[in-house]
Amino acid sequence: MRILIVEDDPNLRPLERDLLETMGHEVDEATNADDGLAMLKGDPEIEVVLLDLGLPPAPQDITEGIRFIQETLAWNSTIKIVVVTGQSHEDALLRCVEHGAFDVLAKPFQREDVQTALNRALMFSQSEKRLRSEDRKFPVMVVADASTEEGLKLARESVIERIIRSVLIDTGFNVSESSRRLNITREHLYYFLKKYGIDRPTD
Repeated sequence: MRILIVEDDPNLRPLERDLLETMGHEVDEATNADDGLAMLKGDPEIEVVLLDLGLPPAPQDITEGIRFIQETLAWNSTIKIVVVTGQSHEDALLRCVEHGAFDVLAKPFQREDVQTALNRALMFSQSEKRLRSEDRKFPVMVVADASTEEGLKLARESVIERIIRSVLIDTGFNVSESSRRLNITREHLYYFLKKYGIDRPTD
C-alpha cells in the first residue's frame, strides 16, 4: 500500500516510516494537517493514513487531527485513517469513531498492532474497490451515538461485522481462507456467522 504518515514528532516520524517500509509499504510524510491534505489530493494512490491527533498549531489537543479526519473523508470517503494517539485513549477513540476514523492505536504501539490495523484497512479498501468495479453496492458503516458506552459498543460491533463480511466476499465465502485471513479459528468464524446472521448467498 501507499501510506501517508501525518506526524509532527521528528523523532517518532522516521521510526514509523522505517516500520512501515519494513512491512513492504510505500510511505509519504507530512508534519501538519494542511500539508497532509494537500499530499492526499495530489496522490490518488494513497489508501491509508497513519494520523497523529496532536498536530500544530495545537499539538496539545486533538482539534487539528479531528479536522484532518473530517476534511479527508468529506473529500474521499474511501481513505482509511488509522489514528495514533498519546491522548486519553478512550476519549480519543470516541471522538475519532464519531468522525469516521477507521481504527485507533494508542502510543506506544507494537508492530503487531500496526500490522493488524493495516491488514484490516487493506481488506476494506480492496473489498470496496472490487464492489465498485462490479457496480455493486456495499454497506457504509454508520456509527451509532459514540458518546455513550452502548453506542461505542455498537460501533465496534459494526466494524467487526463489516470486516468479516468483506473478507467472506473476497474469498467467495470460503470459510478456511477467511479464517486464515482474519487470523481466527474456523469455529470462531462460525460463531460470528451465527452472531451476525451471515448466510452463504444462494446461486
